[in-house]
Amino acid sequence: MAELNITELDFADIKTNLKTYLAAQNEFTDYDFNGSALSLLLDVLAYNTHYNAVLANLQANEMFIDTAIKRSSVTSIAKMLGYTPRSTTSAIANVNITVPRIDTVGVTLTITPSNKFSATINDETFTFNVNESQTATLNESGNFVFTSIDLIEGIRLSNSFTIVSDNVSGPLVIPNDSVDTSTISVSVQTSISDLTTATWTKASNILDVTSTSKVFWVEENKEGKFQLVFGDDNVGAKLTAGNIVTISYVVSRGSIANGARNFTLIGDIDGEDAATITINTAAANGAEKETIDSIRHNAPKFNANRNRAVTSDDYRTIIKQNLSKAREVTVWGGEENSPPIYGKVFISIDTVSGQVLTEADKDYITETLLRPRSVMSIQHEFVDPDYLYLGLTGTVNYDPKLTTLKAKDLSALVKAEIENYFSTELGTLSRTFILSRVQQRVKDLNRSVVGSLFKMNLQKRISIGAGASSAYSQVLNYLTAIDPETVVSSVFTTTVNGVEYTGYLQDFSDAAIQDDTGTGTLYFVNKEDKQKITSYGTVNYETGIVTLKEIKVTRYVGNVNKLYLNVRPQPLYQNITSGLVRASDISKFAVTALPAKNTIVTLDNSLSIAEANIKPGLVINSVPFNE
Repeated sequence: MAELNITELDFADIKTNLKTYLAAQNEFTDYDFNGSALSLLLDVLAYNTHYNAVLANLQANEMFIDTAIKRSSVTSIAKMLGYTPRSTTSAIANVNITVPRIDTVGVTLTITPSNKFSATINDETFTFNVNESQTATLNESGNFVFTSIDLIEGIRLSNSFTIVSDNVSGPLVIPNDSVDTSTISVSVQTSISDLTTATWTKASNILDVTSTSKVFWVEENKEGKFQLVFGDDNVGAKLTAGNIVTISYVVSRGSIANGARNFTLIGDIDGEDAATITINTAAANGAEKETIDSIRHNAPKFNANRNRAVTSDDYRTIIKQNLSKAREVTVWGGEENSPPIYGKVFISIDTVSGQVLTEADKDYITETLLRPRSVMSIQHEFVDPDYLYLGLTGTVNYDPKLTTLKAKDLSALVKAEIENYFSTELGTLSRTFILSRVQQRVKDLNRSVVGSLFKMNLQKRISIGAGASSAYSQVLNYLTAIDPETVVSSVFTTTVNGVEYTGYLQDFSDAAIQDDTGTGTLYFVNKEDKQKITSYGTVNYETGIVTLKEIKVTRYVGNVNKLYLNVRPQPLYQNITSGLVRASDISKFAVTALPAKNTIVTLDNSLSIAEANIKPGLVINSVPFNE
């Protein structure tokens, strides 16, 4: 009997195996399988086998979150892990609204979610709604002043459902794809004849849910729409046949409303149609529905933390799931600091927009997301991301016989590839710069490239307002060893002992012979005569740490509003890695960052400003190479 071969999935191979098997049977010794009608039957068998094999393969793939392709499969698996994909998120602006008293007789005025505002971005108009009601009292100036009002982008809609006996636990499907699930509210009327209503609340877990709790859960169904599920009288109360459920929500346009700031009142506020709107923060945090890849990444991590905040991964997952503006999050315990700061968890968040988190964001993360889930007595402290700008000056050697590109065209191609590398591989937290990777990408870019040589420049940009002093001494960590006497700043004007000078900061080695493991002193050097005026700090060449004393900037030279401080790494230390070094500045009651866990390495995008001693951040020269 012929040996069975069941490993082939290709149509032609399956048919060949069938021929081989049948040809080995005594009954078919003289058959011509290629020329007879039996060949057609073999095609049918091979097709059926191939079809079933592909179907089985696709079914198997859709059963696992790592290989599933359809969104419905990914969300279904995520639901088993207790994870609800993030919906479209509305942009929110914070404003103050002043309404002059004109027609209103009373001394109070209430603004409600029914009040609408419009804003225009790029000739596109968006509708914003008041998020929560607020009442203002008439002040001495004859105005009603509403402070810190959140305006949420979107259209407010509602749907009503009459419950039947076979659907007392739902689901009730919201028919709009772009609903912001954080805005969902549910009101349940007893029946068409009994107008008594009750408000049901959204549940995020079952820890506090009893058999009588009036709660609902939100989940995504296989059509990609969100639906509400109610209890069964064991976990949460179930509905009753005849109940009328009204679901209210906001339909959002996501991220395209971010940046809105010029708001106009639509209609009136309780009869008053004049309003002056002052912006506290422009509209931000709008985002699209969570992608399949994001669900695939976050769901297993959410399941691992079991809705608790204990490990650093727990914190990261909770924040990323609930804060749409978070692009990347790093978390570390105070015991990792040097010296250790016990009892604290440090959090650094890189936002999608690149803006620093507001105090309202931080309060929301601490009090709403983390405090109910974290260990008691643990304090949460936020550390703003610290940017390290990396500049490259490169020489690319190429063989002109292997390309039709001119030198300038090849340089432009290399420059674009490096910019793409920084935008895709770096530019956020928890990323490491490896120079050899850049060189390899350049080498693979065009077959004519023989090799490349790069010189690195690292830059910190220090915010000191013109005419003001830095708040206190700053410790700058460049995350790599510094080449002695390569520290230099942009040009600025300062006053020393009553005399005004224009110059720059420059380091000078403390030893007679430059020592790569030694120290240096940072001096202010007069631009006119190159003389040292006064010292402004120290440099540790081995650790890459620059300590900058308090400094006053009278004005900046050139079109800049920050102090640029550049260093050059030592030749043997060309990689920027993510270690962690932090210190507690007791005198200032603050944590001074010396770190990498909150450092974002990004491309220096500077343009040349000769008068300010600022050089271009990325320079590429292509040079023909002939053996």
